[in-house]
Amino acid sequence: RLHIRYIEIMDNIKVVDNWFDPLTLKILNDRIPYLQWGFHEVVSESEGNPVERFMTNNIYEEQELDSDPQNLIPLIDRASQMQLANIFPNIKQNGLKRLRFNGTFAGEGYKMYPHADIHGDQDSVWTIVIFLNESDGGTSFYTDKGKTKIKTVDFKQNRAVVFPSKMWHNAESPTQTYWRVTIGACYMFETN
Repeated sequence: RLHIRYIEIMDNIKVVDNWFDPLTLKILNDRIPYLQWGFHEVVSESEGNPVERFMTNNIYEEQELDSDPQNLIPLIDRASQMQLANIFPNIKQNGLKRLRFNGTFAGEGYKMYPHADIHGDQDSVWTIVIFLNESDGGTSFYTDKGKTKIKTVDFKQNRAVVFPSKMWHNAESPTQTYWRVTIGACYMFETN
């Protein structure tokens, strides 16, 4: 059953619990250890350009398949398209733009900084962050190019946060568990 909860502070951030059905959620969690994880150190676009450290498994980007040996795209895409149609009844979907798994660690040196997934006036690109495992950490949202935090959505397994990709946000590192795993997807669609 679909549970949509809108965050009061901003109309463009949608929070949906139970994004995946229980079987799909179990399949995805069972496959986490077998993903082709890569460790990354990148310079953040946040003020001061701090370094971020995280794990990622890029599956699909800009109409190119990077790697999907476990055939996860259909599972994730089917559920995501159904949920997007529930959230936006008049949606005209134009396709998947990016799909990846992200792993964020607890501890010193693993802070994530605000960023936007898309820059410019691409209003038709939306991000979905799906909290996959049992963890904590959440996702925070900002104004002023990442300077002013306006809201944090708490991490809850199988919760999705849907928002315009040009919105500044960051993963909050877990404090109660070793790592948090999310699926990050960008879709192109019109809502009018």
